[in-house]
Amino acid sequence: MIKAFSYFFCLSALSFFLHGCVQKKDKKHNNNPADSSLVNLSHLDHLYTPVTLPGGINAAGIYIYAEAPDYHMVGDSDEGFTCVDDVARAAQVYLRSSNFSNDTILQNKTYNLLQFILGMQSANGYFYNFLFPGNTINETGKTSADTPDWWSWRALLTLTEAHPQIKNINVPLAEKIDSSVQKLIVKMKTLQPNGKLQTKMVTGIKVPQWLPAGSATDQAAIMILALVNYCSNKEDTSLIKYMRTLADGIVMMQQGKGNQFPYGCILSWENVWHGYGCDQAYALLKAGRFLKDSNYIHTALNEIKNFYPWLLKNGMRSSFTIVKKETKFNIEEEMYFAQIAYMIRPMIFAALEAYDLTQDNIYADIAAELSSWFFGKNIAGSVMYDKNTGRCFDGILSENKINKNSGAESTIEALLAMQRIQNYPAIITTLKKYK
Repeated sequence: MIKAFSYFFCLSALSFFLHGCVQKKDKKHNNNPADSSLVNLSHLDHLYTPVTLPGGINAAGIYIYAEAPDYHMVGDSDEGFTCVDDVARAAQVYLRSSNFSNDTILQNKTYNLLQFILGMQSANGYFYNFLFPGNTINETGKTSADTPDWWSWRALLTLTEAHPQIKNINVPLAEKIDSSVQKLIVKMKTLQPNGKLQTKMVTGIKVPQWLPAGSATDQAAIMILALVNYCSNKEDTSLIKYMRTLADGIVMMQQGKGNQFPYGCILSWENVWHGYGCDQAYALLKAGRFLKDSNYIHTALNEIKNFYPWLLKNGMRSSFTIVKKETKFNIEEEMYFAQIAYMIRPMIFAALEAYDLTQDNIYADIAAELSSWFFGKNIAGSVMYDKNTGRCFDGILSENKINKNSGAESTIEALLAMQRIQNYPAIITTLKKYK
C-alpha cells in the first residue's frame, strides 16, 4: 500500500474518486475538436475559469473537480479549487496545440494560465499551489506551501517550455517568466548535495538520499525535465552537474533485470513503485539525449521494454512495495486501483520517446497498447476518453466501477497523451488492433 508521505500531494485528489461513481448518461459538450480527430479541447475549456489573484492580477485557473453527469464545477474548501500543478499542465496542452501559433483565443487562455503560475510564486522563489474559493492563496497547507516540492518544479517545467514559444509574441510576459525562472533557479542551486552522496538500506534495497524526500524519483524526474529545458537555452554547468546527480539517483532505483522481477522497474520512493506521475524513464531518455549519456538511455529502455509489458500482462497495478532477500525480489503489498490517466500518460511518453530514439517497432507497439487503455482495453472494459468531447473519466475504481467525474488532472493527462499519439501514424495504425 502506498505510504503516506507529504510529497505525494498528487494522491490527495484520489479521495474525490470514492464518491464519484455515477452511472447516468453523460451530458454532451459542444463538439468542436481543436486539433485533430483525437484531440478535443472542449472539456478543458469547460474547466477553464478566470480568477483575480491578490494584487489585482487577472489570470485563469482550471477547476480541479467536475462532477458527472453534467460536469458542474465542484469546489474544495480544504485545499482549494484550482492549483499550480493542474494549471501548469493545462498550459502545456494549449502550448502544444497545433493551433497555438495562429489562434489568439488559445494564446490568451495560455497567457492567463501563465499569469496564474507567476502570481502564485512566493517571495522566497518557490510556489504556492492551491487557490481557495474567494481567490485567496492557500499558503499553509501541506500540499500548497511555498517549498521545494512538486508544484514548484511543475511550474518551472511549464515556464521553461513557454518562454521560447512566446518571447517574440508577448515580450512583457516572457520577461516576467524569465525573472520568475531565475528566482527559482537560484533556490534550486541551494539544493545541490555537497560532499559524498549518501544512501540507506530499505528492505534489502540500497536507495539514494540526495533526491527530493530522500529517494523520490518521480519528483526528481520533473526536475530533470525542467532542467533540460532550462539548460538547452542557458549555459549553466552547475545545473548540468545537478541534472546528472538527479539522474544518477533515478538509475540507482532501478531494480531487477529483463528476465527477473521487477523487470527493470524504477522505484518511486524507497521500496515503493506507483504509477502516478511515473515520468522517470521519460526523463532519463531526455537527459540521456541532452547529455549524450548512453547509461541513462539504457536504464530507461530497460524499464520500458521489460517492466511496462509485465504491467500490461498482469493487471496494470497502480502500486506495490517490494522486499529483497539475497538476490530475489518479492511483492510485499500491492494495489490495482485506482487506475487513472496520470498513470498511463507518462508511460506513453516514455515509450514514444524510446521509439523516436531507436525506431524500434517494439516501443511503438508498447505505446499503442498503453494508449488502448483510454479506448476500452482496460480491466473494466470501459472507454475512458471521449474524443468527441475531450472528456476523460477520473478513474477506474474496480473491475466494474468507474468514476465518471472528469476533473482537471484526468482531462489534462489524457489530452497530453492524445497530442503525442496523434503525431505517430504508425501508433494510430497499431492502436486499432487494441481498441
